[in-house]
Amino acid sequence: MRKLPELLDKWLDKTLTRDDIKEWLREQGQIRFLLGKGVLTEDDLDHIAECMHQIYRWYHDEVPCLGHFLTAVVTNNFMDACGYADKANSLVLPLYATFLYSHAPANYREKAKKLVSV
Repeated sequence: MRKLPELLDKWLDKTLTRDDIKEWLREQGQIRFLLGKGVLTEDDLDHIAECMHQIYRWYHDEVPCLGHFLTAVVTNNFMDACGYADKANSLVLPLYATFLYSHAPANYREKAKKLVSV
């Protein structure tokens, strides 16, 4: 299993890739279960990894803004995140919390505060 700091180190070094995130997702029991039951597809897994990578890219100013769902996620607005989530993301909302808590720098919250103050 991947060590927790590895993704954070890559995040800080600006070397985190969508494939790194996808590999981390595959290690998660919830993902293995949902894939095994056929509830999630490989395309869904690609989509989830891409969404999480968008958060990373937004943090590093590689994308100017996030959509409604990801804005709700990074601003910790659970009600909006549930409302804006598509089918795949609605099944894995807790993994977004794990991803941000364990692998994103804590100061992402400061940047996220600016999204709601606009």
